[in-house]
Amino acid sequence: MLIRKIVFWVHLCIGIAAGLFIFVMAATGVALAFERQIVDFVDRDVRTVAVPNDAQPRRVNDLLGALRRAGMGDPTAITMRDEAHRAMQFSIGRGKTVFVDPYSGAVLGPSSAAARDFFFQVERLHRGLGAPLGSKSIGHWLAAVSNLLFGALIVLGVILWLPRRWSWNGVRASIAFRGGLRGKAREWNWHNVVGIWCALPLLVIVLSGVVMSYSWANALLFRLSGSTPPTGGRDAGERRGRSFEAEAGREPDYDRLFAIAKGLEPGWRSITVNIARAAKAPVSVQIDTSTGGQPQKRTQYLLNRDSGAVVKVTGFADGSLGQRLRAFVRFGHTGEYGGWPGQVVAALASLGACVLVYTGLSLAVRRFASALKRRRRAVNVREVYPEQPVA
Repeated sequence: MLIRKIVFWVHLCIGIAAGLFIFVMAATGVALAFERQIVDFVDRDVRTVAVPNDAQPRRVNDLLGALRRAGMGDPTAITMRDEAHRAMQFSIGRGKTVFVDPYSGAVLGPSSAAARDFFFQVERLHRGLGAPLGSKSIGHWLAAVSNLLFGALIVLGVILWLPRRWSWNGVRASIAFRGGLRGKAREWNWHNVVGIWCALPLLVIVLSGVVMSYSWANALLFRLSGSTPPTGGRDAGERRGRSFEAEAGREPDYDRLFAIAKGLEPGWRSITVNIARAAKAPVSVQIDTSTGGQPQKRTQYLLNRDSGAVVKVTGFADGSLGQRLRAFVRFGHTGEYGGWPGQVVAALASLGACVLVYTGLSLAVRRFASALKRRRRAVNVREVYPEQPVA
């Protein structure tokens, strides 16, 4: 009984201290779980095109030339979808995408800047409570610590959920919503039911968030899996961010490369070809057999820029166990690793976390308000009936 009481008060104090921060991260997490689908919907007018009856798609090299002439920037990659009505997608810099009609060659325009900015701000709230991304501010520290505390709340909450006496009636009251309840009883029921059903997915979300928030946790993940932790990675990121001019007269035949890539993975959903830079370097091609967000369904190929011969193949299984776990951490956090069902689970769990914060803080306020009323009542009683001196 004493242990349970200690667990309860620790759970209560942590919830009061970190509740509001957890609510912000959970609420933004609901939106981020479906970021890709929401952006696709907002961009539907430039992502989709009318397919002419007898028209054939134009050469990819011609589309690339049209984009460059339009002054939209220097593309770094080209993405083709398996649906005939989808526009060709050109990546320009970090985060910018421009769509081109593969049949007419018309530049349809970039992806929605408003949608990108909206999710950028949502991500700032989610990762650093509004602080600039990449900074080591108090907001990022609070978000990371609150995430850790949320993990402790989940574990302590499961302990408190365990019935004192195991019986079907006792368990049913904590796993199913009950109608006709009001006030404290309703909030208690919601807190228990939502908490136990969301505990496992929330624990996955929290633990993956810890790995992404702390370098020591990331390194620990690799070491526990018997893999060597990555070293910094700034140089690689800077190399990716540099802009290089393609050598004149050395543009590969991208149509040929796309055609070869289609034969490598018959079940492809999207193919991304990096724009060739060096005159003799192979071309990197990524083939995805999913709708996105599932690294286990991606394969990376290096193709000879002239003949299209496969130089190297790197699949998900070729990475170390640490690399595969790290990929799960990134896309398991949003549920994308499990496809749209995983995203639904992640979004519902995040929504459940909002309910847990609301009901938990409400129960705490009721508890302290009730204690305050009892204390005031006791004071009033002593004032009305003062203790009589003993004769």
